[in-house]
Amino acid sequence: MINYIDECKRILEKVMKNEGGNIVQAATVMANTIKQDGIIHVSGGHCHIYAMETFYRAGGLVPINPLLPHIFATAPRTQTYSDHIYEVEGVGTTIFEDQHVTAYDCVVLASIAGRTIPTIDIALAAKKRGLPIIALQSMEFSKQTTPKHSSGLFLSDIADITIDLNIPYGDAVIELNGLLEKCCPVSSIIGFSVIQALVTQTVCNVAEAGITPPVWVSSNLDRGDAINKNHILSMKGRVSCL
Repeated sequence: MINYIDECKRILEKVMKNEGGNIVQAATVMANTIKQDGIIHVSGGHCHIYAMETFYRAGGLVPINPLLPHIFATAPRTQTYSDHIYEVEGVGTTIFEDQHVTAYDCVVLASIAGRTIPTIDIALAAKKRGLPIIALQSMEFSKQTTPKHSSGLFLSDIADITIDLNIPYGDAVIELNGLLEKCCPVSSIIGFSVIQALVTQTVCNVAEAGITPPVWVSSNLDRGDAINKNHILSMKGRVSCL
């Protein structure tokens, strides 16, 4: 356990040292989106965990639209089926084109290896609309792989800003005697820390501009449900999961 936590700390410290400027730049884009009453579309990660990490979370930004492959969440679901969908081009395009999108929006996409097919689809669709694209990707990982999308592009090739998560090739970091492969992935902890740092800096930027940041609150607060209900009503028709 100690080795795993130490490894996460090492990678996270490296990311914050080397990628701080990109995080600030990306948060500026996100804050500008909110100032103009736009929506931040988020997708990617292991199935869709990055989108879920930023959606309807206490303390999180309200105008975030998770681009979720809804078909993954419908029963019956098997991992084999999900893996197959991830090999089919056009799924991400269909998801993105089904959203309410304006010229003031931006897109945050995560793909550790930078080659997830639906994520590339979404990036290309957003690029056609001229939206700024923020990528969370590990360049160390990507350099040891090849693109899977027919475009021949990695996510970082399409993005306007790329935040390098510095995840090692294969994601797992712990070696054990008698075990051929490494265990214990770090991408979730590193990626979640970075994306929440983006959210935090965005909230600060919006507040500094004299605008009250639209933030969800915990439903366990006495007035939490009432506050969130007003946010939900304001986002109806703009955030697909609401």
